[in-house]
Amino acid sequence: MDTIKFEELLEEHLSEVKKAVSTNFKESNIEKIKAQLYFSQNFNMNFYGMLSHVLSLETDESDIVKSITIHFDKVINRQFYDSFIEKYGEPDHIHVISNRKIISEGSIKDDIGNVIQHARKSEGDLIEGTFDEKPLFMIWKKENFYIQAFLRHKQNISEIMFNTESPPFNVKPSK
Repeated sequence: MDTIKFEELLEEHLSEVKKAVSTNFKESNIEKIKAQLYFSQNFNMNFYGMLSHVLSLETDESDIVKSITIHFDKVINRQFYDSFIEKYGEPDHIHVISNRKIISEGSIKDDIGNVIQHARKSEGDLIEGTFDEKPLFMIWKKENFYIQAFLRHKQNISEIMFNTESPPFNVKPSK
């Protein structure tokens, strides 16, 4: 598959990543939107069978890339997942939400009574699960990096993050 190996761009200087992105994407335009966060909406990429038009990069103070996130306007599907695990293996963790309870919800309406925003507060348990159980996130621990997939099923969006730092919870070594 002819795709960028994002894990190889981690720990590289931002200028090298910009070159790799510019070489592989049409009209790539990475702009600094706040300290050490870069964002591009002007490229097209087929990544394991799914299209992405948004990429974000996080760097340290010296512009060394610490994370690269590919944003999708759809939830990762089975075809993507199967192709991705061919390259990176099974995830070390697949977390699904269990025992979800709605605590409160409400709506904000405009002057004529149309709902303009609906909010819901809920809580639940995160448990190990499978891809078919609609996970909230999946984590791969590799030798020098982590991959985190975030799936937001109700919003129909997802992200894949290649990162040099451990997620904010324990991740067991690869199987």
